Amino acid sequence: METARDNRWALLIAGISGDKALQEEYLRQLRILRGLLTGAMRLPEDRVVVLVDDPAAAPDLTPFKATRDGLVEAVRRLSDRVAKEDQVFVFIAGHGSSDGRGYRLNLVGPDPTGDELAALLYSIPARQFIVVNTTSCSGGSVEDLSGPGKIVVSATRSGVEKNRTHMGRYFAEALVENAGDVDKNGRVSILEAFEYASRRVEEHYTKEGNLQTEHPVLDDSGDGKAHARPSPENGDGLLARTAYLDTGATERGEGIPSAEERRLVAAAQELEGQIQALKYAKATISEEEYEKRLESLLLKLAEVSAKLKKK
Repeated sequence: METARDNRWALLIAGISGDKALQEEYLRQLRILRGLLTGAMRLPEDRVVVLVDDPAAAPDLTPFKATRDGLVEAVRRLSDRVAKEDQVFVFIAGHGSSDGRGYRLNLVGPDPTGDELAALLYSIPARQFIVVNTTSCSGGSVEDLSGPGKIVVSATRSGVEKNRTHMGRYFAEALVENAGDVDKNGRVSILEAFEYASRRVEEHYTKEGNLQTEHPVLDDSGDGKAHARPSPENGDGLLARTAYLDTGATERGEGIPSAEERRLVAAAQELEGQIQALKYAKATISEEEYEKRLESLLLKLAEVSAKLKKK
């Protein structure tokens, strides 16, 4: 049986921790994500690159250190293999800083600025990037990381929120056993993971009785303006609604999907994206035209879904 080429890649980064307990927490998040990606989501291990501040503390994860040079090398290795139609997932845990003029990711040694980080990551020739920056001050990186085909999630809404963040562990938690799967399609979209993590962050501070010092936001419109509640009204959430880290075969409990199954999953995702785009454009067309287009897309999606169920 012919199998399709996997178009997914991942770069997981735990920057400098400065504290043993924090280091253990960041490594825990990376272990969860790596385990999910290479386990239930069936991403080949050689497609996941991991960088940590002290590889000796995580020999099971990686031999690569989270330095600026290490990041440059990781990007180079990915660039040599990633194709233009591929998707790259980037998860960043640790600390960030901002002096009011720009964001810096705190690595071991020199810290790359937000625009340097964006230039490095986007030198990888991929179609889509999902960048989840859970560091303190990460909101200061959104404008630099934003762009067409880029889904950018940050733990804070600006570079001013400098305290330790908790969003990273809740984002990872959203993917465990599909905890964030609101629409019950057996998968967790990036938007669902973001909304789950945002809700859990708020619950965390309420439970602790503390002032909330982090406010997660998402930007996928490419305008550099992230929102806490993505919607058609503010233009964010369209890409994230139909972006996933799995292939679509995971929820059906199957082995490696065939080329035909991948094609059908891609077709379903494309139709879902068109439906969401239509909903975002509803205010610009007549009600009659909207209903006509929606019915057509829903019928096509039903046909594709029926074929998938037979596989």
